[in-house]
This record gives sequence, C-alpha cells and structure tokens, in this order.
Amino acid sequence: MVQCLLKLLIGQGVNLQTNTPVTKVSSSKDQAGRWNVETPRGIISASKIVFATNGYTPQVLPQYEGKIVPVRGVASHLVSPKGTKTPHLNNTYSLRFGPQAYDYLIPRADGSIVVGGARQRFWQDKQSWFDNVNDDELVKATTGYFDGYMQKYFRGWENSGAETERVWTGSK
Repeated sequence: MVQCLLKLLIGQGVNLQTNTPVTKVSSSKDQAGRWNVETPRGIISASKIVFATNGYTPQVLPQYEGKIVPVRGVASHLVSPKGTKTPHLNNTYSLRFGPQAYDYLIPRADGSIVVGGARQRFWQDKQSWFDNVNDDELVKATTGYFDGYMQKYFRGWENSGAETERVWTGSK
C-alpha cells in the first residue's frame, strides 16, 4: 500500500528524497512562498514539506526542542540452533517486572524472536537514553541482558540452545 501511494505521489510530481539528511530548513518562506531545505545534495525548494524525522526533528526544527524528545531503546534478535525443536510462541508477549520495567517479545515466522526492553538496566541513567540520538553504540548497561533470556523466563526452552544473535539501539 505504501509503495502504491508513493508511486502515485511521484507520478504527480512529488520529489521524494531518501537517505538525504536535512541540515537546515529556512525559518520562513521565500518570496515565491517556498521553504528552502539544505541537504548535502544541495538546496531543495518546496511549498510543502513532510518531516518524517521522529526524535531527530528538533535538530532540524529547533522550535520543537523539548516538545519532541528522542528516547533510545534496546532490542535483540534471539535464535536457536538449526534443527532444535523449541516451543512455538503463538502471540507477542510483554513481561512486566515492575512499574517501569518490562520487556516485549515478538515471535518471527522463522522461529527466531525479537526481544526488546531491558529498561531496568539503564532507566536510572537518564543521560544514556533520554534526549539522546546516539544510535551508533549500544546502551552499555544492557550488555549481556538478553543472554539466556528464553531459558530463564520460558518453560520448555531450558535446553533449547537459544542465544542472542544481535542486540541494537535505534536503527542499526
């Protein structure tokens, strides 16, 4: 559906810029009623702009500072060795360990599981996650958090060999 919508919009003359960081947006429209958007590719002028920047919005539009705040999270990909018979998870899950401490699990069709959370490991260190756009490195306090996760919290997984294949923060 999204691809069809994009194809339609591009057919109507929309200039879609992907993988193009915006470094600055003019604070007001020019005489032609267009905004100037600076990018490494050059300046783009547009009468309308859609910002799909999430937590990065205040870096481009300073008026949103303090209103849109980036918050880092942590997720992992857990896998079991090939040929291992593991219990099937039918649903997504949320494991709650306390008022501000919970994890989520998303079973995948290939038998692997995405697990996110680990808040209780880093929540007290606000600088590591709140108003922090650094997706280049993992939140250090979560190192090892997902190791042995399925064996620890789910019956039938004790001898599964399930292990953490990857852990990430942000889009990496």
